[in-house]
Amino acid sequence: MEKLFLITGASGGMVGATYFRELYRQKLLNNNINLQDRKYLEDISGDLLNATFSSFVARDLFAPERSFSVGPYKYSRDRGYSFETALNQNTRGLLNKQLGDYADDEAAANIPLILYHTVITRDGKKMNIGTQPMRFMMRAPLDTSVTKNNIPDALDFISFFKQQDPYNLRVLTALRMNATFPVVLPNVWLPSEPVINVMDGGLRDNYGIDNSLRFLTAMQTWIEQNTSGVLMIQVRDRTVGGWEAPYESDGITENAVKPFFVLQNNWFKMMEYTHNDMITYFTNASGYPFYKILLQYVSNNEENKAALNFHLTQREKRDIALSLKEKSNIDNLLKVAELLNTGKKNILSDVKNEHQKTAKQFVENK
Repeated sequence: MEKLFLITGASGGMVGATYFRELYRQKLLNNNINLQDRKYLEDISGDLLNATFSSFVARDLFAPERSFSVGPYKYSRDRGYSFETALNQNTRGLLNKQLGDYADDEAAANIPLILYHTVITRDGKKMNIGTQPMRFMMRAPLDTSVTKNNIPDALDFISFFKQQDPYNLRVLTALRMNATFPVVLPNVWLPSEPVINVMDGGLRDNYGIDNSLRFLTAMQTWIEQNTSGVLMIQVRDRTVGGWEAPYESDGITENAVKPFFVLQNNWFKMMEYTHNDMITYFTNASGYPFYKILLQYVSNNEENKAALNFHLTQREKRDIALSLKEKSNIDNLLKVAELLNTGKKNILSDVKNEHQKTAKQFVENK
């Protein structure tokens, strides 16, 4: 965590990353916290689906007029509010903070910078949300083939809403804006003129690659002069794959809508292809060593793989835990240790011991 500078991405991964960073921050404040305590693992994997669905039925459909307050501002209660409330309870109230509560610690580099993003439905632009000024992230770097008046493809939340008290935004709300799964959670309306609404950041940058590379490009000169290179660690839940399970359609009606569903089925794969190209171009153009290391959830049984859901069963939790002990993940953890010079031998021993304990527990539970 002392070497980590930027955390970015979309959806559920950012919820876990934000909670871990807050636990680390609490540890720095001399609180008695063991970051490897299993209770925190249980906290972040707690159920969020029941409260969200119950609210959809009880509030969104039958009692949408109820409201709640955050400081001097009042908002309508809906399933989004229920999601935030459940997440706040699961994480022991540690995430019940405003964006501004992290500004000083991030500016002083006591904790890593977190950059959330969400997508504006009006024109597809990204809305980048962080505590520090990020206007340099609003458009791609210029070169000789691009005119100076090319339009931005992103907005800086803090700058754009500087008259609307942007630092008052709840971290819980920023997380929900970053992970607004279509239909499951409602779009978030923002106080602009005209009013805009935003949805899941994964539609533009599901793995945070675009934000990361744009940030690194802007900081290239400083990185070259002050560091020995950059390590990007990507934590993800799926492979590109899909050849063995394509979208199939047989009937006339299914063939009529096939173009739409094929696009939907392959959305993240197409994003991955583009990201891989971007990383290749960036690596060849950067003036410093650049490494990308992958930690990935790989299930032993694809049929029983944990679903993309706000509710995990005990079997799914065990499957995810065991996945971290897969050989590919262990090898990549060792690469991280080697690059950071943090003691390759000790980490290997810790990983093996943890793998043995997890495997034994899995067998006993089974």
